Amino acid sequence: MRRAAVARVDAAVQAADAPGEAAPAPPPTREELDSTSLEGVAPEDREAVTVEHVLRRRRFARTLAMLRRLPFVLLCFVLDLLPLGVFIGVGYAGTLFATPHTSAVLQAAIGAYVICRLATSLTRMFFAPGVPNLRLVHVSDEGAAYAVVWVRRIFAIAAFGYGASQIGALFGLPIPANDAFLKAVFLIVHLCVIVMILQCRESVAARIRSHRTNPGVGGRVRNRLASIWHLAAIFYIAALWLVWAAEVRNGYVRIWHVFLTTIGVLVIARLLSIVALGALDRVMRVSPDARARFPGLEKRADRYHPLLRRSVSFALVLATGLALLQAWGIDTLDWFHHSALGGKLASATLTIVVEAALALAVWEAVNAGMDSHVARLQQQAQLARSARLRTLLPILRTLLLVVLLATFGLTALSEIGVNIAPLLAGAGILGVAIGFGSQKLVQDFITGIFLLVENAMQVGDWVTVAGLSGSVENLSIRTMRLRAGDGSVHIIPFSSVSTVTNVNRGIGNAAISVAVPIAEDSDHVSEVMSGIAREMRGEDRFAEMMRSDFQLWGVDRVESGVVTIVGQIVCTDSGRWAVQREFNRRLTIRFKEQGLRIATPVTTVFNHIAHEAVPVGSRRDAAAAPSGQLAVSPPPAALGNTS
Repeated sequence: MRRAAVARVDAAVQAADAPGEAAPAPPPTREELDSTSLEGVAPEDREAVTVEHVLRRRRFARTLAMLRRLPFVLLCFVLDLLPLGVFIGVGYAGTLFATPHTSAVLQAAIGAYVICRLATSLTRMFFAPGVPNLRLVHVSDEGAAYAVVWVRRIFAIAAFGYGASQIGALFGLPIPANDAFLKAVFLIVHLCVIVMILQCRESVAARIRSHRTNPGVGGRVRNRLASIWHLAAIFYIAALWLVWAAEVRNGYVRIWHVFLTTIGVLVIARLLSIVALGALDRVMRVSPDARARFPGLEKRADRYHPLLRRSVSFALVLATGLALLQAWGIDTLDWFHHSALGGKLASATLTIVVEAALALAVWEAVNAGMDSHVARLQQQAQLARSARLRTLLPILRTLLLVVLLATFGLTALSEIGVNIAPLLAGAGILGVAIGFGSQKLVQDFITGIFLLVENAMQVGDWVTVAGLSGSVENLSIRTMRLRAGDGSVHIIPFSSVSTVTNVNRGIGNAAISVAVPIAEDSDHVSEVMSGIAREMRGEDRFAEMMRSDFQLWGVDRVESGVVTIVGQIVCTDSGRWAVQREFNRRLTIRFKEQGLRIATPVTTVFNHIAHEAVPVGSRRDAAAAPSGQLAVSPPPAALGNTS
C-alpha cells in the first residue's frame, strides 16, 4: 500500500512540477516525503497534501537557487551586450560619413537590429537555453529554446517592419499606404503572439491549475482560470490591435497603460509572494537543534504553516486586487481614506486580525507551557502525575478556548457595529443563575481542579478525606473513589474535602512500641531492638525500604509494673508497614531466645455483695454464706468503669 501511494505521489509531483517538459522531474526524495506532517488530515487528502508539500519545498529550493545564480546571470547578460555596444558604436560612426538619406536608412536598420538583439538578450538572460544552471525560469530546454525563437521572430517582424515604414516614408511612400503597411506588420505581430498562446495553452494551464484532490475556493478559481486564460489573452491582444488600427482616441494608450500596469502589478505581486512565502517557509522550518529542545514545536509549526500560507496568500491577493483596481482607474485608496464606510471597514478588519493573532498567540503559549510541563513530568518519571495532568488538559483547553472565542467574538461583533451590551447583560444574568443553581457542582469542579493541580493525591495513594480512609482508585474532575480496607467503595465529592491526609509522600515512619515488666533491664531491651533494626537494614530486602536505623525515644510510660519503650524507623512510604510487621515478628522471636518477657496487663476485680433484708423465718445463718460475698452487685464506679 505504501509503495503504491509513493508511486502515485511521484506521478503527481512529476505532472505538477514539470508540465510540458521533455525530461521528467526527479522523483520525491524520502526526506521530502517523511517531512510532511499528516496529523489531522483526512485520509483521502493525504496524497494531495504530500504533493503540495513536496512542490512547496522544491519551489523554495528553486527560489534560493535563482537568487544564488542571479549575479552570474547578470554578468552573462552584460557580456552578451558588449558586442552589441561595439556594433552600435561602429554603425553610428559609419553613418557620419554617409549621405543624409543613406544615414537615415542605416540608422533605421541599426535601430531595428538593436531592438531585436536587445530583446533576444533579455530573453536569453531569463531562459538560458544552452545553460540550464543559469536559467531563471523553470522550463525545460525545449521550452527555453522555443521562447527565444519566438521572441526573436516577433521583435524582428516588429522592429524591421517599423524600420521599413520609416524608410518608405523617407522615400516618399504615401501616408495611407505607410499606415496600412504598419497595421499589416503589427497584425502579423499580434497573430504571432496569438499562435504562441494557442501552442502554450496546455502547459500554462497546467501551471495555473490546482493539483489538490479537493480544491477550495482558490483552487476552483485557478482551475477555471486555467481553462479560459487563453481566450482572455487572445481577446485582449486582438483588442489591442483593433483599438490601434481603428485609431480610437487614446484607446491604444489606455489599453497599453492598463496592460503594462497589470503586468507590472502581477509581476510585483508574484515577487512579493515568492519572497514572503519563502521567508515564511524558512521561518516555520524547525532546525534539528530546536526540534530536540522543544519536541512539540515542529508539530505546531506544521499545524499553522498551511494556515499562515493561506493568510499571506489571501492578503497578497487582496492587495493585488486593490492595486489592479487602482491601476484601472478605480480610486480604491481614496475610498478607504475619505469614505466613512471604507475607514470603518479597514479599522475593523485590522482590529479583528490583530485580536485573532493575539488569541492564537495566547492559545499556543498556554498549550506549549502545559505540554512542556507534562514532558518534564515524564522525564522525571512522575507517570501518575503526568497521566492525571493529561486527563485535565482537554478540560483546561476547552475552558481556554471558550474564553478566547467569547472574547474574540464579542470584540468582532463590537467592531462591525453590533451592540454587545445586551449580550453581556444576558450572559451576566445567566452566569448568576447557573452559579446559584449549581454552586455545589461548581465547588466540586473548582476544588477538584486545585487538588489535582496541587498534586494532593494520586491514583494508588492511601488517603484519609472527609473522615474516610482508603486507596485512591479513580480521580475525576468532580469526585474521587476510595477503596477501603474492607473492600467497600467510597465516592466522595471534592466539595466535601477540607483536608487530605496522604501517607504516600516519600517518607513513612514505622512506629515501634513495646511494653515489658518493670523488672526487665530497659537498656538491654533497647539494645536488642536496635540490633534487630541494624540486622534488617543489612538485608537487601529491607535496605531500600529503611532510611534509618532504630531511633530510640526512650521509656515513654511507667505504670502498673509495666515499662513502655518507644521509637521509630524512618522508611519509605510504601515500605513502612512491611518493615514494622517484620520488626515486630523478629522482636517476639528475639525476646523468646533471650528470655525477655513482654508485660501482661493485670486487671484487679473487687467483688462486693450487699446485705439484703431477709424476712423472719427465711434468714439463713451468716456462717452459711461465703466470707465477704455480697448478694447485690456494686455500681459501675466501684469497678472503675465510669462510662
